[in-house]
Amino acid sequence: MATQADAAAAVRNERFAFTGNVSEYFRIWIVSLCLTIITVGFYSPWAKVRKRRYLYRSTRLAGSSFDYHADPVAILKGRLIAVGLLALYVASSYVAPGVEAVLGLAVFAAIPWLIVRSRMFNARYTSYRNLRFRFDPVYGEAYKVIVGWNLLAGLTLGLLYPHAHYRRSAMIVNNSHFGNLDFVLPNLSGGFYARYIQVSLLMLGAVIVVGVLATLLPAGAVTADDPGSAAALTASLTGLLVAMGLAASYLGPAIAKLVIGSMNVGDHRMNCHWSVPRVVFINFTNLVAIALTIGLAIPWATVRLQRYQFENMSIDVTGNLDSIIATQADEVSAMGEEIGEAFDIDIGL
Repeated sequence: MATQADAAAAVRNERFAFTGNVSEYFRIWIVSLCLTIITVGFYSPWAKVRKRRYLYRSTRLAGSSFDYHADPVAILKGRLIAVGLLALYVASSYVAPGVEAVLGLAVFAAIPWLIVRSRMFNARYTSYRNLRFRFDPVYGEAYKVIVGWNLLAGLTLGLLYPHAHYRRSAMIVNNSHFGNLDFVLPNLSGGFYARYIQVSLLMLGAVIVVGVLATLLPAGAVTADDPGSAAALTASLTGLLVAMGLAASYLGPAIAKLVIGSMNVGDHRMNCHWSVPRVVFINFTNLVAIALTIGLAIPWATVRLQRYQFENMSIDVTGNLDSIIATQADEVSAMGEEIGEAFDIDIGL
């Protein structure tokens, strides 16, 4: 009994906190934007590091903050290579279409490598309590998971895609480390299928609702030469697209909540308390605010989302965080991340 009581007492729940505020982040964001414009983009790596460092340092756990240590010069080198490849790809579409196809195929074939390199870079230069994170260079596993499982998903007309998505998330989590602690994700394939089914039902529901509303219109009410009926039809189609977009936007937060809330970091257990509809609402209203302010609301939207996400996450700590031992990791170039961003490659969970 005493042993069980001692074990229970040794486990404590530590909540994340986000201390950033809109005014501070807006100043960093607007200065970074102006300098990036003035320098024709050359300041953008420094802007990226300043913004990310502020957000990381504003994220706290158990009285300590995270930090970001990337070298802007390394990011600039990677970005120049990425921009050069992108420019070559675009130019080849006008000059030599055959070269464009070869370049496109090369970038596609490099996606697993890019994802691994991006994860290695971001982990290497992220720290907590002066200890660095680490991601293993699992190139072979990345090709097996990203190419192999997605190919199988295509051959099964998408039936295996939720499992393929789970395998990608598991690869990312299970090859991540903090000091001498390993991140571990249990088998969540069933949970991924459940989330995909939920989103499919939401999208189907949106189609049914709009279809039912359309049947309520009198026969012949919608005609091409009637401005009123044309406006009604346009509004219905717009409503359908918005409803389906909102339903589709449910998937990302739902998967992220499932993964974050299920992973272990060594003996410590993560918890995620997000309300997925709330995250969807925040994302949608952030998008509206950014559109209405021609982008000036980006800092407000960023801080708003970060605060909700981190303040609704916690970790059950077993023992003492000070017992974590640092490990060494090699320097990593930023080329993988910058090429991934240039070609809009998804590197998330």
